[in-house]
Amino acid sequence: MREVDCGFVEERVHQFLDGELTENEADELRHHIHACAHCLDETDLVDALRKLVRRSCACPPAPDTLRLRIVAHIKTVSVTRIEFDPS
Repeated sequence: MREVDCGFVEERVHQFLDGELTENEADELRHHIHACAHCLDETDLVDALRKLVRRSCACPPAPDTLRLRIVAHIKTVSVTRIEFDPS
């Protein structure tokens, strides 16, 4: 296992929390985080903020009728072609 520093942890903390690292990379970060009070605090803070945002943004899905109206409107939007004559 290689030694990682705080910068390495900061660059990968979101991937670590999302479970997107390889098992070896996650072990390296976990080892550093548990040995470094600063990185442990930062990881806990990032995790808490992510959970807060997730809870705050949780809302029921839009009704199907609204979704269908939006899709229909998008399909009817027309594009205006603008030509530029520099002369």
